[in-house]
Amino acid sequence: MFGLLPKNLEFFDCFDRAVQNAVHSATLLLEYAKVGDYRRNELVTAIMDAEHTGDRVTHETLDRLEQTYITPIDREDVYSLITRIDDVVDMIDAVAQRMMFYKIESVRQDFVNQCEVLVKASRLMGDAVTALRRMKELRRPKNGKMSLDQLIIAVHEAEEEGDAIHHHFLAELFDCGLDAFQVIKWKELYQLVEEAIDYCDDVACVVHRITLKNV
Repeated sequence: MFGLLPKNLEFFDCFDRAVQNAVHSATLLLEYAKVGDYRRNELVTAIMDAEHTGDRVTHETLDRLEQTYITPIDREDVYSLITRIDDVVDMIDAVAQRMMFYKIESVRQDFVNQCEVLVKASRLMGDAVTALRRMKELRRPKNGKMSLDQLIIAVHEAEEEGDAIHHHFLAELFDCGLDAFQVIKWKELYQLVEEAIDYCDDVACVVHRITLKNV
């Protein structure tokens, strides 16, 4: 009987909007890293707007959760998923604002590489979240597409790639001739991007937990 009760599938629309916004934010940060000071204010403003959009989607989702009796996945998973996605966007916003405050003009190539990993991780995270709508079907997809499990593993691998870049940077940071203040600035910026990638991996872990419960 309970299996026949209608479920509010609009939560999946909220998840899709949230991850699309996260990918957009990561792409803007990568563009900022590549162009440096050029278009700085425009790109930081766009990232701040995306952060506000993420907050609105999160609040709408949590409001819906309070008003909905039957949800398509467990209530605690709805909360965990939407807030973890929002964490990604919040951290990207923190990176962009730090770059503006620190007046970063010349961007290190390793930092650009790290931002590229963030974009990759966010896109894979987005694909995994979007796949939740058809999680039973996508555990064993056809036509050569990545399965949901493969998407989750790919996010983990991107997180490991980001770790490797971060560790390599830390190993060279104190031998690259930067003054102490520049070292402090870059160390924080790398750490923030690494945390954003880690949050993508956290989202993948939530997706994995949801699939274990529902497939």
